[in-house]
Amino acid sequence: MKHSSVFRTLELPGGTLVPFASVPGERVRVLCGRVWLTEEGSPHDAFLGRGEELSLGTRGLAVIEALSTARIQLLEPVSAWSALRRIARRLTHWLSTLQPRHPGRPIAARAAGF
Repeated sequence: MKHSSVFRTLELPGGTLVPFASVPGERVRVLCGRVWLTEEGSPHDAFLGRGEELSLGTRGLAVIEALSTARIQLLEPVSAWSALRRIARRLTHWLSTLQPRHPGRPIAARAAGF
C-alpha cells in the first residue's frame, strides 16, 4: 500500500520555468492554473490543469513551466512500512519523555491504572 506526502508546494507566476531532479514514483499535482511538464528521457510531454496529477516515470531532469499563474505540489511516495516506522519513532520518543511517577512499575501498568 502506497501513501504520499507533500514534499513541496510551489506558487508559480505565469511563464515561470522550474527545473528539478525527477524520481520515479514522485507525482506532480496541480492545485490551480495550468502547467507544462517534460522529463528527460521521456518522449511525452504533459499539459496539466487544476485537479490533475502525473506520476513521474524517469530519473533525471524534469521541467515545469507555468502556462498561467499556478500552484503545484510535488508528492513523494511513502510506503506504509516507512509511515509505520515514523509513527513508531515518534511514539518511542514520546514515551521516553514521560516521567514515571512510580519508578518500579512499567509504563503499560501505570497507564492501565495498576
